[in-house]
Amino acid sequence: MAIKVSLERIEKLSDLIRSIGIKTIYYIEDHDKQFEAMKILHSRTKHTGYVCLLAVSNALISYRLSMKGEDYWLLFAKYFSKTHPNFFKALDNIVNFLNTYKVNRILLKQKISRLRKFYESRISRTLFEKPWYYSKDITKLWRELARNLNTSPRRKTIVFSVKMFYYAYYASTGVRISLPYEIPIPVDFRVALISLTSGLISINSRNLREKANLLLAKYDETVRDVWKIISQKTNIPPLNLDALVWVLGKYVSTRCNKNLIVSRTINYLEEEVFKKNLSKLMNTLVYEFFKYC
Repeated sequence: MAIKVSLERIEKLSDLIRSIGIKTIYYIEDHDKQFEAMKILHSRTKHTGYVCLLAVSNALISYRLSMKGEDYWLLFAKYFSKTHPNFFKALDNIVNFLNTYKVNRILLKQKISRLRKFYESRISRTLFEKPWYYSKDITKLWRELARNLNTSPRRKTIVFSVKMFYYAYYASTGVRISLPYEIPIPVDFRVALISLTSGLISINSRNLREKANLLLAKYDETVRDVWKIISQKTNIPPLNLDALVWVLGKYVSTRCNKNLIVSRTINYLEEEVFKKNLSKLMNTLVYEFFKYC
């Protein structure tokens, strides 16, 4: 099976993203539904440590969902907005949430087991009592989570948990942590799809879903490397790039109706994110993200 990375497409997308700049990506982060979920949580609970703990906990088990990630995080936030900050009840509350809503049921026993291991570690207590400890060195959280769960620090859920801590801490304190370049982009199905529809990576003779699944199963490191190169060329950390990919990829589909995806994405950005007509540069980026649908 031939897999090819396009240096030409890396240069093209890097030029566009560099022109858009980190300030625009920060603006996109501020309107990301996952970030909004963290703001909802803090506005109701008023407890930074609790919000950070819940963010990391949920991120560790946010895979194979039966609804869009944006909707799942908003549902999670609304549920936990009605709970009181209590470290000793947090795990039971999450289990109750998982059992109440049938949207994160696949591999449920495995997910609960993972959470129990996490709550047995000092990481969970530190997040609740001293979230600032990890804000000073977010790579410490990254490496400790991987070590605690006996997995690679490059795995999607580990990296995503760090991103959600970043969102939770910022939503709670107003302090935006500077993200390190060494933490890679979380490679999920959406990132895999965008890597294909943008032409960054191409695979011969398979349909789009099969290609995306192949990237996740065998070539996830290639996806990370591609976005690492883009990160270096744009001077934007991979976790910040993920916000751009995530928001622009909201309507990406394996059916890949190019015109429909582009129009829905532009409408979403204009109505929900920027609240105005897109700049020519952002319009171009949207088209380039889906050029090879």
